[in-house]
Amino acid sequence: MLGKFINHKEDSLTAAVFTHLLHLPVELFWQILRNASYTTTLPEDPGDLFQVNFWPSWNPSETNNTQRVVPDLFLRFGNLDLIIEAKRWDDWMQDHAQWQSELIAYTNEYGEEKRPVRMIALGGIHTTPDEDLSFDWHSRIDESSAGSVDTHRYLCPVHMCRWNRLLEQCTRMHRELQSLEYRSSQARAFLRILLDVIDLFAWHGFSTGLWFVDFRFAKCRLSPSIASHAQFFQSRSKQLATK
Repeated sequence: MLGKFINHKEDSLTAAVFTHLLHLPVELFWQILRNASYTTTLPEDPGDLFQVNFWPSWNPSETNNTQRVVPDLFLRFGNLDLIIEAKRWDDWMQDHAQWQSELIAYTNEYGEEKRPVRMIALGGIHTTPDEDLSFDWHSRIDESSAGSVDTHRYLCPVHMCRWNRLLEQCTRMHRELQSLEYRSSQARAFLRILLDVIDLFAWHGFSTGLWFVDFRFAKCRLSPSIASHAQFFQSRSKQLATK
């Protein structure tokens, strides 16, 4: 997957990060994605992941697109469907009209199933609060029976996320697994996956070093001149990391 998009930086970042993260158990993958998003409304358990589509090509009927609608990533879980629209940079690139087209195209493909659907705007965001999309889907049940139409109103929350926050959650989970006194072979495998993801973020120009706030200093080991300033640097580091 990565090799196919290596010359396209936006697609390369999406392919690099998600093809690796999806090697993790769904519980860990979801924990990272959920914690990275600004929302508090994503469910704790999305159910089993049973379908993954990178750049699916959807029917553009009733949208402004003429040939197809292509979200970046589409995930189907036991309890919900999730559309991810990714932008290369973290601010000012998302388009509400594009989100609406993707919801409409989603209903063209899966409308009859009437499943809960959500969207994550990853990168390029303008604000952090959730936004809401809606669309009244309709389908003729019986072509021979005029006027027999099935309808359903789709309500789709759009949750905001930044790549930097996704990296932060990968780094945090890597650090937690690394701190285990006894690591199983499974934990070591997860560490390798997360380290690959972190390295791929670095390859795409993200800073992957530790913030000062993440260091755990033993105060007794610090000289008095450094210890007196440690709290200030940790506080300032946290402010910068959350921007």
